[in-house]
Amino acid sequence: MDAVNISELENLIQLKDKKIIATKMKPLTAPGENYGSLMLSLDITVESSTGVEQLNLVAKTLPPNHEMQEMFNCSVTFPNEVAFYKTIIPALQSLQRERGVTQVVNFAAKCHGSRLNLHGVNDQVDKDAFLILENLKVRGFVNLDRTKGFDLVASKLVLKDLAQMHAVGVALKLQKPNIFELKIKPYLPPFTLSKDVFDDLEMKYMKIINSVPKLRPYLDRLKKVNLHIYPAGPPREPFATISHNDCWVNNTMVKVDETGTPIENKLVDFQICDYGSPAKDVLFFLFSSVQSHVLKKYFDELINFYYDTFTSVLLELKCDIAEFSREAFDNELTLEARNTQFVHTVLMLFPIFAPKGTITDIANTKPSDIGNVEPTDLHKEKLVFVVEEFAKRNWI
Repeated sequence: MDAVNISELENLIQLKDKKIIATKMKPLTAPGENYGSLMLSLDITVESSTGVEQLNLVAKTLPPNHEMQEMFNCSVTFPNEVAFYKTIIPALQSLQRERGVTQVVNFAAKCHGSRLNLHGVNDQVDKDAFLILENLKVRGFVNLDRTKGFDLVASKLVLKDLAQMHAVGVALKLQKPNIFELKIKPYLPPFTLSKDVFDDLEMKYMKIINSVPKLRPYLDRLKKVNLHIYPAGPPREPFATISHNDCWVNNTMVKVDETGTPIENKLVDFQICDYGSPAKDVLFFLFSSVQSHVLKKYFDELINFYYDTFTSVLLELKCDIAEFSREAFDNELTLEARNTQFVHTVLMLFPIFAPKGTITDIANTKPSDIGNVEPTDLHKEKLVFVVEEFAKRNWI
């Protein structure tokens, strides 16, 4: 991969009276850990009248491969992610402060600057597009092992962040509908996959369900599954809100204390957020990223925890929760499980359980390379677990 150069860095980060005297940049994530963007660690030494200091940042830019840019529709999703940090999060926090909330949502990294191009006169996204964020790794946040997933404590941290994002989004929609329609929803369009990508994923889905002996009792059901992860159609009210749409283990970062106990979480990668059911995020996160034995034992507890957090935030913001009953939320879970999140989870298991090192150069990675290796035993084991759990609940 060619070296990345960030032109006019001083203007991008807006350092004001500080002068950059040194920079150091290198890849932040290994190939195969992130497909929709290129992530770079960016350490900057700056000098001002008060002395010298170092800023530990992350520079996010387009993936260095045109096919991956097209798959993730970067001309749309990159500006939307910039807007998530610069417009959506501040709008959520502003509503909370107006309602007297002191502990406002804090589920994302701090944004230090952004641009779509060097011209600044249109919305065209090009090679000079960058989003500059704080480096959470320096603060002790880490990505957990994608093949192991989350324990009970870490799972609740993620669900808490999701519930807060969802609930404040609902409150903003209900209490300031004009602002939500004009300033929030334009950055939450439906995400779709091209026919070529979809056909490739369909082929891989059919191949794996036919190759795992333990799935034979479920084959008739599995072959009838709707494979459209992002189906057309208006989101259902009243639950429709800001949905992350891609909340799996690599899109969260967890901080642990000296005993190894998870104490804080941050959500990352908001590029394909949309306006939809919160149940999408809950189901996808639980079945893609929580340890199977934890989910099997604590599924009801985790759902209860999410729902209680969601409704408590709504009440804190003076929302009427009559329409947000537990029965109504359970219906959301059933609808999303049957219509979108089973296949979403099953297909995402391909990159989650891809052996490390199978993707060696992100610049040459194509959409068809994702899941283009023989499934590991861990992959098959997780797949069987997901199928059995969905079947048990009559979701497939």
